[in-house]
Amino acid sequence: MKRILSIIVLVLMPVIYSFSQVEIIKSDEKVVIDGSKYYLHTVEAGQTLYSICKAYGVTEAILNEVNIGLKSEIFVDQIIKIPVIFEISDDGKKIKYIVKPGDTLYSLCRKYGITEDEFYELNENVKPNRGIKVGQEIVFPTSVLDTQPIVLDSKGSDNEKDTVNYYYHLVEKGETLYRLCRIFEVKQSEILLANPSLDENTLKVGDLIKIPKKSKEPLTDQQRLVDSLVKVAFSVDSTIFISESICDSIMWYKQGNHFVISVLLPFDVSSNMRSLYNQEESTKNQRLYPITEKVVSFYSGLLIGLEQYKSADVKIVLKVYDIGDDNTILTDILKNNQLNGSDLIIGPAYKSQVEYFNSNFKNDTVSIILPFVTDSDIVEKFSNNITLRTSNDFLCDKVADYVSKNSQNNYLIIQGATPDQIKIAMDYKNAIDLITDTVNIQVNTIRFNGKSLVSLKSMISEEKENVFILPFAHETTTIKIFTELFPIRNHEITLIGPEALLSFETIDPNYFRKIKFSYFTDLDIDYSDSLTNVFITKYQETFLCTPDEYSFLAMDAASLIIAKLLRHGKEFSRCFSCRDTIKGLSGDFIYASKPKYAPGAFSNSCVYIYKLQEDFTFGLVYPQIKIVSDENNR
Repeated sequence: MKRILSIIVLVLMPVIYSFSQVEIIKSDEKVVIDGSKYYLHTVEAGQTLYSICKAYGVTEAILNEVNIGLKSEIFVDQIIKIPVIFEISDDGKKIKYIVKPGDTLYSLCRKYGITEDEFYELNENVKPNRGIKVGQEIVFPTSVLDTQPIVLDSKGSDNEKDTVNYYYHLVEKGETLYRLCRIFEVKQSEILLANPSLDENTLKVGDLIKIPKKSKEPLTDQQRLVDSLVKVAFSVDSTIFISESICDSIMWYKQGNHFVISVLLPFDVSSNMRSLYNQEESTKNQRLYPITEKVVSFYSGLLIGLEQYKSADVKIVLKVYDIGDDNTILTDILKNNQLNGSDLIIGPAYKSQVEYFNSNFKNDTVSIILPFVTDSDIVEKFSNNITLRTSNDFLCDKVADYVSKNSQNNYLIIQGATPDQIKIAMDYKNAIDLITDTVNIQVNTIRFNGKSLVSLKSMISEEKENVFILPFAHETTTIKIFTELFPIRNHEITLIGPEALLSFETIDPNYFRKIKFSYFTDLDIDYSDSLTNVFITKYQETFLCTPDEYSFLAMDAASLIIAKLLRHGKEFSRCFSCRDTIKGLSGDFIYASKPKYAPGAFSNSCVYIYKLQEDFTFGLVYPQIKIVSDENNR
């Protein structure tokens, strides 16, 4: 509890981050330990664990495995072991590569731009059709390096390459045409002209594309501005730019290096302090208000996320305001023009505050990031509002898409008794009705009158699986609905509802099993992912507690949204593309808009549906992921 209080007190003070990059030179000192070769890197002033990883082409997770007790806060003269991924042969003509788990001969040959016949010529110790083994040393030509833009100067297997006028680049995972334009300093139209069959929207891993040569060599890793969300290099050039071109590569990093981010959230410091102070006189343990716990978790994750920019020459001024749960403090902030000069605003949290703030904040260039509000009518009414979580209308659309892919069922949308519950049921029904023109779907609304589901027996089907969609989460109502469905015999019953239903402690777990429960959510945190665990470890070391979903969401906001602000300026939302799927720690993010949305308003549009399995775990059923092996790509 003291940890949380210390954070709350700190939010009253603006926080300034100002960092600069330090170039790292790879160590020449190597050792062999238990058959594995390592660099011995001695930490110098200004170096960070992140920048060291980037220089050597490894992840923090790998360094943590080989350096027991290694922490993010490294110190000068500390010696770190770094695995040697490959070396250059003595004659300088070959890369010595150690086969890693997951490597295949096919994928490595595509990556290094040679045929399998060429591989066997270079590696006489490897017998054809015997494959390669983990730990085995193999070689590739030095014309292609794993740690640099892949530029092939050698001849291909089938025909001559014009190496005088073109570079030949092998596409790697995560690369985009936009990124290659920046690396090689060419226009997108020039690459497309040189590659008539190239799809401008999709680059396939392993594709070899021609890139016109300019008067100078492509930028190295130390020079180029890479697409990584955390390696940011800003120019202090204050060049005036045409607003229509803010997303062009030529305008990249032309926004300056000083940004002001204002946070408007209800920490309720005074009320929580009084409650916790009175705990000494009370026989019952007190706790923070539920919304305060969420806000503190979000703010904590945001602070961790901002540390990503330590390696960048950028100053971020973070102004944090405790605005309480009404509009009193907001009114003073607006009246005193305290938000003048803000480049980005995060908050408010309550829908009523969001509406009040938008109605009185007269600035049509600053984006407003909403971490907690998901009401689609907000983005319909107010410009430049962006919901971090998926809005209600996109949620309805994705559930309807799931229904269309499983049209053989009988769908029953549960309509509650309150106005909000009636409206959300109607929204789901309308979303599904829109797709019935192309798909034959049996869908009806079943009314819950506060005690029971009206006409339940007459609406369920004996021939089809009956899928009930519960679009809201209210504990008392949900219990009554579950007890209505639980006794049904000789019928296939499934219920789809919000993930929040799983947190209702008064619901017997057997109910979830009986009705084959599925839940929908806009978050997909992979706790087996190495980056996720790096964040958890950092969060625990900093705040002495475990991050929740709002901590992950804030980390993603720092990595995805704030990074776009720093790159494109206040009007960064104009650079959102509905084709871009960005992977965050809390799931995928596709920021999209609709014709009915206000100008500059966006919402995340990703939704996941998980179904209870026989082993009592939840398996992903939407969206369905298609896995393609190397062999299928041949």
